[in-house]
Amino acid sequence: MSTPQLIDVSKLNQALVTYDKGLRALPFATLQEVAAILGLNVMDLQGKHALINERRRAGGTQSYKIGKDFRLTDKLLGYEPSVIEPKDVVCITKENSQKYDDGELLIVGGEPVSNINKKHPLETRVAFTLVKSHIEDVVYVLYHAERDEDSSSPSGAFDGLFTKIDMLITGGDVNAARGNFAQSGLFVTPTSDTDYAAYENLVEWIGGANTYLRSSKSGIPQLQCAETVLKAARAALRNKLRMQEYPSMQRMIELLREDAMCPALEIVSHEALGQGSRLVLQKKGNMDVAFNTQAATKFCQIRDIYEDPNEWQFWLQTGYDTRIRDWHEKAFRCNEQKNESLDLAGDYCKTGAIQVDITGADNGTWSIQGKAASRTNGQCILGLAPGNYTIEFNAVDGKNKPANKQVTVVAGEVVTATGTYS
Repeated sequence: MSTPQLIDVSKLNQALVTYDKGLRALPFATLQEVAAILGLNVMDLQGKHALINERRRAGGTQSYKIGKDFRLTDKLLGYEPSVIEPKDVVCITKENSQKYDDGELLIVGGEPVSNINKKHPLETRVAFTLVKSHIEDVVYVLYHAERDEDSSSPSGAFDGLFTKIDMLITGGDVNAARGNFAQSGLFVTPTSDTDYAAYENLVEWIGGANTYLRSSKSGIPQLQCAETVLKAARAALRNKLRMQEYPSMQRMIELLREDAMCPALEIVSHEALGQGSRLVLQKKGNMDVAFNTQAATKFCQIRDIYEDPNEWQFWLQTGYDTRIRDWHEKAFRCNEQKNESLDLAGDYCKTGAIQVDITGADNGTWSIQGKAASRTNGQCILGLAPGNYTIEFNAVDGKNKPANKQVTVVAGEVVTATGTYS
């Protein structure tokens, strides 16, 4: 007698129908969590929406006298439209119901799984899990994605917020002459006790923004940046204040407000911003995220399209887009840096690590080519994307250092190497 299947495709189909409203609400609920942190506006949008930014020309006021040759203002009004339109996005998985059996899924929700009493219908869990995984994909490319219809990656699904900013820079709407763009350089951890650059550069960059942008007039000034910037600036401030301990993040923000003459400044960070030195100073609420779960007649579908009756395809279809509402220098400023996105979606391990054992020198150290961090004997460098890396050994007085070594990192594994000083 064969063991009954724990997942029944017909029941999974029924779960999609029964919980359709709940499944459609998941993207909105997840995006709202991120929006609450970053001050984004989440829109359930069917079709296109255009926001027209009206620009007024000032400076036409002048004195009057009979016969004066008056200076004329050529054009009083100008318009800069900002459009948002969700583009079709799909999430596809190929599953085999035989992969899910009683032996692999003994416990769900703290109780034994049973295909007899149906206390824990796995069909429902699968439906919600797949939608949750899809929206995590969206969250972690929310800033970095660039629409590419030939891409099979979340990073090509739609145009993210950083991509929209890059389009404005390329189109000339955001530039240094206008004042909504200014270079900052990289924000790096101080290399000496007298290195204050990261904090001072941040003060200078914020302080150089338009007075209206730094004031609370017409909205709260908000700085969006990755933890990379905050860590470097905090370490530099510690040096500047000659403190034994790191100042609290709140203390650093208070000093930034004073030093940059931006008294209402809010600083926000999130994993979706990635890692790097990119800065966006804007009026809070200046960014929109739109989604469309009505992009297909059925938000989620199960398709029996394979020869094997145990195989089925999960198909989710929706749409996403982002928008910068206003890029006027009184409402927006950015810098020239780029961030790298973080791949944090799902629960499977997608990174690896390198460990190096050193002999022949107690003070021998090593690093990965292109990265500043050094490690000693037996230590690891974690969170590395799969690929090839070069291990470099640092010089030790009176010793010949080992030659560079090539290693290949595999997801979920620690690759080990050895180095001998002679």
